[in-house]
Amino acid sequence: MSKFWATFSLTYMNKIKSRAFIIMTVIIALLIIGGANANKIIDMFSGGPDKIGIVTDNQQVYQMVKSQSEKLEDKGTKFTHISEQQALKDVKKDKLDKAYIISFKGQQIEGKIVSKDSVSNESEQKLESILTPIQTQAIAKSVDLSPKNLQALQQKSKVTSQAIGKNAQQLSEQDKVANIIILYAGIMLMFFIILNYANQVAMEVATEKTSRVIEMVITSISPVKHIIAKILAIIAVAFTQILIFAIVGVISIYLSDLKDVFKKFNVKITDVTMQLLIVGVICLVIGIISYTILGTILGSLATRIEDMNQALMPMTIVSFIAFYIAIFSLNTPETTLTKITSFIPLISPFVLFLRASTPELQLWEIIVSVILSLIVMVLLLWIAVRSYRDSVLTFEKGFFKGLKRAFKKS
Repeated sequence: MSKFWATFSLTYMNKIKSRAFIIMTVIIALLIIGGANANKIIDMFSGGPDKIGIVTDNQQVYQMVKSQSEKLEDKGTKFTHISEQQALKDVKKDKLDKAYIISFKGQQIEGKIVSKDSVSNESEQKLESILTPIQTQAIAKSVDLSPKNLQALQQKSKVTSQAIGKNAQQLSEQDKVANIIILYAGIMLMFFIILNYANQVAMEVATEKTSRVIEMVITSISPVKHIIAKILAIIAVAFTQILIFAIVGVISIYLSDLKDVFKKFNVKITDVTMQLLIVGVICLVIGIISYTILGTILGSLATRIEDMNQALMPMTIVSFIAFYIAIFSLNTPETTLTKITSFIPLISPFVLFLRASTPELQLWEIIVSVILSLIVMVLLLWIAVRSYRDSVLTFEKGFFKGLKRAFKKS
Protein backbone atom coordinates (compact mmCIF):
# COMPACT_ATOMS: atom_id res chain seq x y z
CA MET A 1 0.00 0.00 0.00
CA SER A 2 2.93 2.33 0.69
CA LYS A 3 4.05 2.01 -2.94
CA PHE A 4 0.54 2.93 -4.08
CA TRP A 5 0.53 6.13 -1.99
CA ALA A 6 4.09 6.91 -3.05
CA THR A 7 3.03 6.77 -6.72
CA PHE A 8 -0.10 8.81 -5.95
CA SER A 9 1.75 11.56 -4.04
CA LEU A 10 4.57 11.73 -6.58
CA THR A 11 2.15 12.16 -9.51
CA TYR A 12 -0.01 14.61 -7.57
CA MET A 13 2.87 16.84 -6.44
CA ASN A 14 4.50 16.83 -9.88
CA LYS A 15 1.25 18.00 -11.46
CA ILE A 16 0.57 20.63 -8.79
CA LYS A 17 4.06 22.08 -9.17
CA SER A 18 4.05 22.00 -12.97
CA ARG A 19 4.16 25.29 -14.89
CA ALA A 20 1.04 24.38 -16.87
CA PHE A 21 -1.02 23.92 -13.69
CA ILE A 22 0.24 27.13 -12.08
CA ILE A 23 -0.18 29.26 -15.21
CA MET A 24 -3.68 27.94 -15.98
CA THR A 25 -4.79 28.37 -12.36
CA VAL A 26 -3.47 31.92 -12.14
CA ILE A 27 -4.99 32.96 -15.48
CA ILE A 28 -8.46 31.61 -14.68
CA ALA A 29 -8.31 33.02 -11.12
CA LEU A 30 -7.46 36.45 -12.56
CA LEU A 31 -10.36 36.12 -15.03
CA ILE A 32 -12.73 35.33 -12.15
CA ILE A 33 -11.48 38.32 -10.14
CA GLY A 34 -11.63 40.54 -13.22
CA GLY A 35 -15.17 39.42 -14.06
CA ALA A 36 -16.35 40.13 -10.51
CA ASN A 37 -14.83 43.61 -10.65
CA ALA A 38 -15.62 44.38 -14.30
CA ASN A 39 -17.44 47.60 -13.42
CA LYS A 40 -14.46 48.94 -11.48
CA ILE A 41 -12.05 48.02 -14.27
CA ILE A 42 -14.26 49.78 -16.83
CA ASP A 43 -14.44 52.87 -14.63
CA MET A 44 -10.65 52.80 -14.27
CA PHE A 45 -10.17 53.02 -18.03
CA SER A 46 -13.12 55.32 -18.67
CA GLY A 47 -11.99 57.99 -16.23
CA GLY A 48 -14.21 57.10 -13.28
CA PRO A 49 -18.01 57.22 -12.84
CA ASP A 50 -20.17 58.71 -15.58
CA LYS A 51 -20.93 62.42 -15.47
CA ILE A 52 -24.35 63.44 -16.71
CA GLY A 53 -25.62 66.98 -17.32
CA ILE A 54 -29.34 67.75 -16.94
CA VAL A 55 -30.62 70.73 -18.92
CA THR A 56 -33.98 72.15 -17.79
CA ASP A 57 -35.44 75.50 -16.72
CA ASN A 58 -37.58 73.81 -14.10
CA GLN A 59 -35.76 73.13 -10.83
CA GLN A 60 -38.50 70.73 -9.70
CA VAL A 61 -38.11 68.63 -12.86
CA TYR A 62 -34.35 68.52 -12.31
CA GLN A 63 -34.80 67.21 -8.75
CA MET A 64 -37.35 64.62 -9.88
CA VAL A 65 -35.09 63.31 -12.66
CA LYS A 66 -32.07 63.25 -10.34
CA SER A 67 -34.03 61.33 -7.70
CA GLN A 68 -34.66 58.62 -10.31
CA SER A 69 -30.96 58.42 -11.22
CA GLU A 70 -30.66 54.72 -10.39
CA LYS A 71 -33.14 53.93 -13.17
CA LEU A 72 -31.10 55.96 -15.66
CA GLU A 73 -27.47 55.15 -14.96
CA ASP A 74 -25.20 52.95 -12.87
CA LYS A 75 -24.63 53.53 -9.20
CA GLY A 76 -22.16 56.35 -8.52
CA THR A 77 -23.08 58.42 -11.59
CA LYS A 78 -22.74 62.16 -10.97
CA PHE A 79 -25.50 64.52 -12.14
CA THR A 80 -25.21 68.29 -12.55
CA HIS A 81 -27.70 71.03 -13.44
CA ILE A 82 -26.31 72.91 -16.43
CA SER A 83 -27.31 75.16 -19.33
CA GLU A 84 -27.84 73.73 -22.80
CA GLN A 85 -24.98 75.69 -24.35
CA GLN A 86 -22.54 74.64 -21.64
CA ALA A 87 -23.74 71.03 -21.82
CA LEU A 88 -23.00 70.79 -25.55
CA LYS A 89 -19.50 72.22 -25.00
CA ASP A 90 -18.75 69.85 -22.12
CA VAL A 91 -19.94 66.79 -24.06
CA LYS A 92 -17.67 67.73 -26.99
CA LYS A 93 -14.71 68.19 -24.63
CA ASP A 94 -15.48 64.90 -22.79
CA LYS A 95 -16.15 66.72 -19.55
CA LEU A 96 -19.61 65.15 -19.62
CA ASP A 97 -20.47 61.66 -20.85
CA LYS A 98 -24.04 62.63 -21.72
CA ALA A 99 -26.51 65.46 -21.40
CA TYR A 100 -30.28 65.15 -20.91
CA ILE A 101 -32.00 68.15 -22.48
CA ILE A 102 -35.54 68.43 -21.09
CA SER A 103 -37.95 71.03 -22.48
CA PHE A 104 -41.68 71.85 -22.30
CA LYS A 105 -43.86 72.31 -25.39
CA GLY A 106 -47.21 73.26 -24.00
CA GLN A 107 -48.18 70.47 -21.65
CA GLN A 108 -45.87 67.96 -23.28
CA ILE A 109 -42.37 67.22 -22.00
CA GLU A 110 -39.69 66.37 -24.54
CA GLY A 111 -36.32 64.84 -23.73
CA LYS A 112 -33.18 64.57 -25.83
CA ILE A 113 -29.98 62.67 -25.02
CA VAL A 114 -26.78 64.27 -26.32
CA SER A 115 -23.63 62.14 -26.48
CA LYS A 116 -20.49 61.83 -28.61
CA ASP A 117 -21.28 58.14 -29.08
CA SER A 118 -24.47 56.57 -30.38
CA VAL A 119 -27.27 56.34 -27.81
CA SER A 120 -28.99 53.00 -27.28
CA ASN A 121 -32.75 52.56 -27.44
CA GLU A 122 -32.60 51.34 -23.85
CA SER A 123 -31.27 54.72 -22.66
CA GLU A 124 -34.04 56.53 -24.53
CA GLN A 125 -36.68 54.24 -23.02
CA LYS A 126 -35.31 54.78 -19.50
CA LEU A 127 -35.50 58.58 -19.82
CA GLU A 128 -38.96 58.28 -21.36
CA SER A 129 -40.16 56.14 -18.43
CA ILE A 130 -39.08 58.90 -16.02
CA LEU A 131 -40.45 61.87 -17.97
CA THR A 132 -43.87 60.32 -18.71
CA PRO A 133 -45.10 60.34 -15.05
CA ILE A 134 -43.84 63.92 -14.66
CA GLN A 135 -45.79 64.93 -17.76
CA THR A 136 -48.90 63.11 -16.52
CA GLN A 137 -48.75 64.94 -13.18
CA ALA A 138 -48.36 68.30 -14.92
CA ILE A 139 -51.39 67.66 -17.16
CA ALA A 140 -53.45 66.44 -14.20
CA LYS A 141 -52.59 69.61 -12.27
CA SER A 142 -53.60 71.82 -15.19
CA VAL A 143 -57.08 70.23 -15.42
CA ASP A 144 -57.56 70.19 -11.62
CA LEU A 145 -57.49 66.40 -11.41
CA SER A 146 -57.29 65.25 -7.80
CA PRO A 147 -54.33 63.08 -6.67
CA LYS A 148 -56.76 60.24 -5.98
CA ASN A 149 -58.22 60.33 -9.48
CA LEU A 150 -54.71 60.64 -10.94
CA GLN A 151 -53.62 57.55 -9.01
CA ALA A 152 -56.66 55.65 -10.31
CA LEU A 153 -55.87 56.80 -13.85
CA GLN A 154 -52.28 55.59 -13.59
CA GLN A 155 -53.23 52.27 -12.05
CA LYS A 156 -52.04 49.44 -14.30
CA SER A 157 -54.19 46.44 -15.07
CA LYS A 158 -53.12 43.33 -13.18
CA VAL A 159 -51.93 40.32 -15.16
CA THR A 160 -50.94 37.07 -13.44
CA SER A 161 -49.90 33.64 -14.64
CA GLN A 162 -50.45 30.14 -13.33
CA ALA A 163 -48.46 27.00 -14.12
CA ILE A 164 -50.62 23.92 -13.56
CA GLY A 165 -47.97 21.27 -14.27
CA LYS A 166 -47.23 18.77 -11.50
CA ASN A 167 -43.68 20.02 -10.97
CA ALA A 168 -44.11 23.53 -12.35
CA GLN A 169 -42.47 26.47 -10.64
CA GLN A 170 -42.48 30.13 -11.55
CA LEU A 171 -39.16 31.63 -12.63
CA SER A 172 -38.71 35.35 -13.13
CA GLU A 173 -36.80 36.67 -16.14
CA GLN A 174 -33.94 37.71 -13.83
CA ASP A 175 -33.70 34.18 -12.42
CA LYS A 176 -33.70 32.69 -15.94
CA VAL A 177 -30.89 35.03 -17.03
CA ALA A 178 -28.88 34.21 -13.89
CA ASN A 179 -29.32 30.47 -14.52
CA ILE A 180 -28.20 30.84 -18.14
CA ILE A 181 -25.06 32.69 -17.01
CA ILE A 182 -24.29 29.90 -14.50
CA LEU A 183 -24.95 27.32 -17.22
CA TYR A 184 -22.75 28.95 -19.83
CA ALA A 185 -19.84 29.47 -17.43
CA GLY A 186 -20.24 25.98 -15.97
CA ILE A 187 -20.37 24.20 -19.34
CA MET A 188 -17.31 26.06 -20.63
CA LEU A 189 -15.34 25.37 -17.42
CA MET A 190 -16.42 21.72 -17.38
CA PHE A 191 -15.45 21.21 -21.03
CA PHE A 192 -11.94 22.66 -20.72
CA ILE A 193 -11.13 21.02 -17.37
CA ILE A 194 -12.40 17.59 -18.46
CA LEU A 195 -10.54 17.60 -21.78
CA ASN A 196 -7.40 19.06 -20.22
CA TYR A 197 -6.98 16.36 -17.58
CA ALA A 198 -8.15 13.52 -19.83
CA ASN A 199 -5.49 14.55 -22.36
CA GLN A 200 -2.90 14.88 -19.61
CA VAL A 201 -3.38 11.37 -18.25
CA ALA A 202 -3.45 9.90 -21.78
CA MET A 203 -0.23 11.68 -22.73
CA GLU A 204 1.49 10.70 -19.49
CA VAL A 205 0.63 7.02 -19.89
CA ALA A 206 1.74 7.02 -23.53
CA THR A 207 4.97 8.85 -22.66
CA GLU A 208 5.84 6.29 -19.96
CA LYS A 209 5.39 3.50 -22.46
CA THR A 210 7.34 5.06 -25.33
CA SER A 211 10.22 6.18 -23.08
CA ARG A 212 10.46 2.68 -21.56
CA VAL A 213 10.26 4.23 -18.06
CA ILE A 214 7.44 1.82 -17.28
CA GLU A 215 9.87 -1.11 -17.51
CA MET A 216 11.63 0.17 -14.40
CA VAL A 217 8.42 1.24 -12.63
CA ILE A 218 6.70 -2.15 -12.75
CA THR A 219 9.70 -3.83 -11.12
CA SER A 220 8.68 -2.18 -7.85
CA ILE A 221 4.87 -1.84 -8.18
CA SER A 222 2.23 -3.83 -10.05
CA PRO A 223 0.78 -2.24 -13.22
CA VAL A 224 -2.73 -2.28 -11.70
CA LYS A 225 -1.71 -0.34 -8.57
CA HIS A 226 0.40 2.00 -10.67
CA ILE A 227 -2.38 2.98 -13.09
CA ILE A 228 -5.05 3.32 -10.36
CA ALA A 229 -2.72 5.56 -8.32
CA LYS A 230 -2.03 7.66 -11.41
CA ILE A 231 -5.74 8.02 -12.26
CA LEU A 232 -6.63 9.02 -8.69
CA ALA A 233 -3.75 11.52 -8.59
CA ILE A 234 -4.87 13.24 -11.81
CA ILE A 235 -8.47 13.39 -10.53
CA ALA A 236 -7.21 14.87 -7.23
CA VAL A 237 -5.26 17.53 -9.15
CA ALA A 238 -8.40 18.44 -11.11
CA PHE A 239 -10.46 18.79 -7.92
CA THR A 240 -7.69 20.84 -6.30
CA GLN A 241 -7.80 23.28 -9.19
CA ILE A 242 -11.60 23.48 -9.05
CA LEU A 243 -11.45 24.10 -5.28
CA ILE A 244 -9.04 27.00 -5.87
CA PHE A 245 -11.42 28.47 -8.47
CA ALA A 246 -14.37 28.09 -6.07
CA ILE A 247 -12.54 29.83 -3.21
CA VAL A 248 -11.42 32.67 -5.49
CA GLY A 249 -14.98 32.99 -6.83
CA VAL A 250 -16.58 33.18 -3.38
CA ILE A 251 -14.02 35.73 -2.15
CA SER A 252 -14.47 37.81 -5.32
CA ILE A 253 -18.25 37.90 -4.88
CA TYR A 254 -18.02 39.06 -1.26
CA LEU A 255 -15.33 41.67 -1.92
CA SER A 256 -16.88 43.08 -5.11
CA ASP A 257 -20.13 44.85 -6.02
CA LEU A 258 -21.76 41.67 -7.35
CA LYS A 259 -24.01 41.40 -4.30
CA ASP A 260 -25.38 44.88 -5.03
CA VAL A 261 -25.88 43.90 -8.67
CA PHE A 262 -27.86 40.82 -7.64
CA LYS A 263 -30.04 42.96 -5.37
CA LYS A 264 -30.51 45.58 -8.09
CA PHE A 265 -31.79 43.02 -10.58
CA ASN A 266 -33.71 41.12 -7.87
CA VAL A 267 -31.76 37.90 -8.46
CA LYS A 268 -32.54 35.33 -5.76
CA ILE A 269 -31.30 31.85 -4.94
CA THR A 270 -34.38 29.83 -5.91
CA ASP A 271 -34.97 26.08 -5.60
CA VAL A 272 -34.13 25.73 -9.31
CA THR A 273 -30.85 27.62 -8.84
CA MET A 274 -29.91 25.34 -5.94
CA GLN A 275 -30.83 22.33 -8.07
CA LEU A 276 -28.64 23.68 -10.88
CA LEU A 277 -25.65 24.17 -8.57
CA ILE A 278 -25.96 20.75 -6.88
CA VAL A 279 -26.47 18.86 -10.15
CA GLY A 280 -23.64 20.89 -11.69
CA VAL A 281 -21.19 19.73 -9.01
CA ILE A 282 -22.32 16.10 -9.43
CA CYS A 283 -21.97 16.32 -13.22
CA LEU A 284 -18.54 17.92 -12.95
CA VAL A 285 -17.30 15.12 -10.67
CA ILE A 286 -18.75 12.40 -12.93
CA GLY A 287 -17.38 14.07 -16.06
CA ILE A 288 -13.84 14.45 -14.72
CA ILE A 289 -13.66 10.85 -13.44
CA SER A 290 -15.24 9.31 -16.57
CA TYR A 291 -13.12 11.17 -19.10
CA THR A 292 -9.91 10.75 -17.08
CA ILE A 293 -10.41 6.97 -17.02
CA LEU A 294 -11.27 7.01 -20.73
CA GLY A 295 -8.12 9.02 -21.42
CA THR A 296 -6.13 6.37 -19.54
CA ILE A 297 -7.56 3.62 -21.74
CA LEU A 298 -6.78 5.47 -24.96
CA GLY A 299 -3.29 6.42 -23.75
CA SER A 300 -2.44 2.84 -22.81
CA LEU A 301 -3.48 1.59 -26.24
CA ALA A 302 -1.17 4.01 -28.04
CA THR A 303 2.34 2.64 -28.64
CA ARG A 304 3.81 5.88 -30.00
CA ILE A 305 3.34 9.56 -29.23
CA GLU A 306 2.56 10.03 -32.93
CA ASP A 307 -0.53 7.84 -32.45
CA MET A 308 -2.02 10.03 -29.71
CA ASN A 309 -4.21 12.19 -31.97
CA GLN A 310 -5.71 9.09 -33.51
CA ALA A 311 -6.08 7.44 -30.11
CA LEU A 312 -7.82 10.44 -28.52
CA MET A 313 -10.16 11.05 -31.48
CA PRO A 314 -13.12 9.02 -30.06
CA MET A 315 -12.99 10.92 -26.76
CA THR A 316 -12.68 14.27 -28.53
CA ILE A 317 -15.68 13.56 -30.77
CA VAL A 318 -17.89 12.47 -27.85
CA SER A 319 -16.93 15.51 -25.75
CA PHE A 320 -17.62 17.91 -28.62
CA ILE A 321 -21.02 16.29 -29.27
CA ALA A 322 -21.96 16.71 -25.59
CA PHE A 323 -20.62 20.29 -25.51
CA TYR A 324 -22.50 21.45 -28.62
CA ILE A 325 -25.77 19.81 -27.58
CA ALA A 326 -25.59 21.70 -24.28
CA ILE A 327 -24.53 25.04 -25.79
CA PHE A 328 -27.08 25.06 -28.62
CA SER A 329 -29.89 24.01 -26.25
CA LEU A 330 -29.39 26.76 -23.66
CA ASN A 331 -32.71 28.39 -24.56
CA THR A 332 -34.56 25.11 -25.13
CA PRO A 333 -33.33 22.73 -22.42
CA GLU A 334 -36.34 20.39 -22.48
CA THR A 335 -36.31 19.10 -26.07
CA THR A 336 -36.52 15.41 -26.94
CA LEU A 337 -32.82 15.43 -27.85
CA THR A 338 -31.73 16.76 -24.43
CA LYS A 339 -34.04 14.39 -22.56
CA ILE A 340 -32.60 11.35 -24.33
CA THR A 341 -28.94 12.40 -24.22
CA SER A 342 -29.16 13.27 -20.51
CA PHE A 343 -29.22 9.50 -19.88
CA ILE A 344 -26.27 8.65 -22.16
CA PRO A 345 -23.00 8.34 -20.16
CA LEU A 346 -20.14 10.65 -21.19
CA ILE A 347 -22.72 12.99 -22.76
CA SER A 348 -25.01 13.21 -19.72
CA PRO A 349 -22.66 15.30 -17.52
CA PHE A 350 -23.12 18.25 -19.91
CA VAL A 351 -26.79 17.73 -20.84
CA LEU A 352 -28.08 16.80 -17.37
CA PHE A 353 -26.45 19.98 -16.07
CA LEU A 354 -28.34 21.89 -18.77
CA ARG A 355 -31.68 20.30 -17.87
CA ALA A 356 -31.13 21.14 -14.19
CA SER A 357 -31.84 24.79 -15.07
CA THR A 358 -35.54 23.98 -15.48
CA PRO A 359 -38.12 22.98 -12.86
CA GLU A 360 -39.31 20.17 -15.18
CA LEU A 361 -36.31 17.96 -14.32
CA GLN A 362 -37.45 15.29 -11.88
CA LEU A 363 -35.47 13.56 -9.15
CA TRP A 364 -35.81 10.08 -10.66
CA GLU A 365 -34.24 11.34 -13.91
CA ILE A 366 -31.20 12.62 -12.00
CA ILE A 367 -30.86 9.34 -10.08
CA VAL A 368 -31.17 7.16 -13.20
CA SER A 369 -28.68 9.29 -15.16
CA VAL A 370 -26.15 9.22 -12.30
CA ILE A 371 -26.52 5.42 -11.84
CA LEU A 372 -25.96 4.81 -15.56
CA SER A 373 -22.86 7.02 -15.46
CA LEU A 374 -21.53 5.19 -12.38
CA ILE A 375 -22.02 1.82 -14.10
CA VAL A 376 -20.08 3.05 -17.14
CA MET A 377 -17.37 4.52 -14.87
CA VAL A 378 -16.85 1.12 -13.20
CA LEU A 379 -16.81 -0.58 -16.62
CA LEU A 380 -14.29 1.96 -17.95
CA LEU A 381 -12.07 1.47 -14.89
CA TRP A 382 -12.12 -2.30 -15.44
CA ILE A 383 -11.19 -1.82 -19.10
CA ALA A 384 -8.48 0.72 -18.16
CA VAL A 385 -6.83 -1.67 -15.69
CA ARG A 386 -7.09 -4.58 -18.11
CA SER A 387 -5.83 -2.70 -21.17
CA TYR A 388 -2.97 -1.12 -19.21
CA ARG A 389 -1.92 -4.43 -17.67
CA ASP A 390 -2.01 -6.25 -21.01
CA SER A 391 -0.37 -3.53 -23.12
CA VAL A 392 2.07 -1.93 -20.67
CA LEU A 393 5.06 -3.79 -22.14
CA THR A 394 3.66 -4.17 -25.65
CA PHE A 395 5.04 -1.86 -28.32
CA GLU A 396 3.24 -3.32 -31.32
CA LYS A 397 2.37 -0.51 -33.74
CA GLY A 398 -1.23 0.32 -34.54
CA PHE A 399 -3.95 1.69 -32.28
CA PHE A 400 -6.66 -0.70 -33.48
CA LYS A 401 -4.35 -3.68 -33.02
CA GLY A 402 -3.83 -2.65 -29.41
CA LEU A 403 -7.59 -2.29 -28.91
CA LYS A 404 -8.20 -5.75 -30.36
CA ARG A 405 -5.45 -7.24 -28.18
CA ALA A 406 -6.86 -5.70 -24.96
CA PHE A 407 -10.31 -7.22 -25.50
CA LYS A 408 -9.05 -10.51 -26.84
CA LYS A 409 -7.07 -11.42 -23.74
CA SER A 410 -8.98 -12.71 -20.76
